Amino acid sequence: MPTTQGGVGGMRDLNNMEKTLVESVSPERLMSDTEAIARWVRLSGTEDELKSFDYVEGMLRRMGLETTRHTGWAYISLPESAELSVEDREVPAITHSMAPNTPEDGLRLPLVYLGKGTKEDYSSGDVRGKVALVEGIAIPGKVQLAEEAGAAACVFANADEHVHEMIISTVWGSPAPETRDELPRIPVVSVGAAGRAVLKEALNEQPSPTVHLQARVSTVWTEIPTLTAQVDGTEEPEKFVLFSGHIDSWHYGAMDNGSANALLLETLRVLLPYRATLRRSLRLAFWSGHSHGRYAGSTWYADNFWEDLHDNCVLHLNADSPGGRGATVMTEGQAMAETRACAADIIRALTGEEFNGTRFGRSGDQSFMSQGIPSLFMFVSEQPPGQDESAGDVVELLGAPGAKGGGVGWWWHTTEDTVDKIDPGLLVRDTRIYAVAAYRFLSDVLLPLDVQASAEELLAHLEGWQKKAGERFDLSAVVSRSQEVADVAARLQSRLETLGDEAELEMTKSLNEAITRAEKGLVRLNYVRSDLYDQDPALSQQPVPLLMPVDDLSLSEPGSDAAHENLTLLVRRRNHVLHELSLVKRALQDGLALFG
Repeated sequence: MPTTQGGVGGMRDLNNMEKTLVESVSPERLMSDTEAIARWVRLSGTEDELKSFDYVEGMLRRMGLETTRHTGWAYISLPESAELSVEDREVPAITHSMAPNTPEDGLRLPLVYLGKGTKEDYSSGDVRGKVALVEGIAIPGKVQLAEEAGAAACVFANADEHVHEMIISTVWGSPAPETRDELPRIPVVSVGAAGRAVLKEALNEQPSPTVHLQARVSTVWTEIPTLTAQVDGTEEPEKFVLFSGHIDSWHYGAMDNGSANALLLETLRVLLPYRATLRRSLRLAFWSGHSHGRYAGSTWYADNFWEDLHDNCVLHLNADSPGGRGATVMTEGQAMAETRACAADIIRALTGEEFNGTRFGRSGDQSFMSQGIPSLFMFVSEQPPGQDESAGDVVELLGAPGAKGGGVGWWWHTTEDTVDKIDPGLLVRDTRIYAVAAYRFLSDVLLPLDVQASAEELLAHLEGWQKKAGERFDLSAVVSRSQEVADVAARLQSRLETLGDEAELEMTKSLNEAITRAEKGLVRLNYVRSDLYDQDPALSQQPVPLLMPVDDLSLSEPGSDAAHENLTLLVRRRNHVLHELSLVKRALQDGLALFG
């Protein structure tokens, strides 16, 4: 079994097995699979998407795995056509998933420029019954702001030559009765750099030029596939790492997400000869409904396999858009505090880069946070800043301010995402990182989850909320209990560092159980405000989102109805946080007790 230098939270080098895995990754196989999958335009629920699922399933079976093809209903939205003109000058445009249709004869309305479409931009201009022109890519939150301001439609002006396909719904996964009304209510289109120039010229000629807008989108409940396969572990086969990527795509989607599908297959290939060394199971999952259903496939899986995921999934490892040409930034991949040290060690060993990690936002197939499952990666490599005009919009979409990466390429979500945008050498590099990360979570005696880092990050966020609340609301008990949790987590982490591979199996299983129990509360408190069985909206939210009403309280007049309502809510949210912290503390104490 692999040995740990410095323990689960400390620095470690690649061991001999990991070096063998790294050397086994094949650029030829990676590119062959990428090219095979990128033969088809993989719109969710279509025949061409099924062909790509057939290909991946065939490769899994050739490697000797049993596969399961699930079929579930999902709310899928496929853009069909868009026409836009300003003062009778035609402007090439596309519409977006989940946007409603215009009337058959379209809309003929004045155009108003709204800058970046922030709340401040709308406060200084009246867009009621007009068309808002907003700089950047079509982000759900910006569409929501346009709706709230009373806009009749929205045009997004992309800075790049090629227009980025987007999905504009804030509803995570398929809608339920309580979220149906949160689907977009106004037509939305986007234009590229040339169209942006035409619209800006028209606005210079007159304050509110007339635009004519027609858009058609097919949005219906559709059956979509989910493909899974599993390699059973030898000692804790019921526990598993969920290793996932979506198959559906915009256009040919060679990078997004053909190269990721190839990465999953190649990681499996290099692990299979050493399956006898895997303590836990590896479950691969290939989603549909990512691009055209707001992560409907992974959400369907989270709903329909809830108990198994909640009880047994130790990590969600996700791959999206790896191996892009020029993707040399290795420091900003998504990681939680508890998974960051593991990622940093691997990236340092394989690239020499010092990994910072970016906090997960509400994006990607991160449909398992409400169950308290730790996550690692979505993007693992990015472009240097300044390579992509829309990179800042992508960062805003991901909900991760402060990241230093420059997005995943100007071709992302465009017709230009073709095989020539993949660098075989960089795809090998990214695959090696995933292969070692998967192997550590599958084979390490103790799960490489840093509960101390997780607890300390949560404490820092709670102290930040206490400072924001000031005298308006008392969070001292929350901070005090979080400090207790961080202290116990530090003590447990210190003991875990000393535990070697010779530890008894039953003890290590019990320790891992205590760690995962604690992680459920730590992940949920840090990232989630919904209950265990639901999903937060696809909108950027702050750390410890349960306490976001503190901001509303600070904006309300003391003694007002709004103040009393927010105080009522915050008392309940404080109870929620305190109870969750108590459960985390108990789990950590149970782990400590195992040392006697």
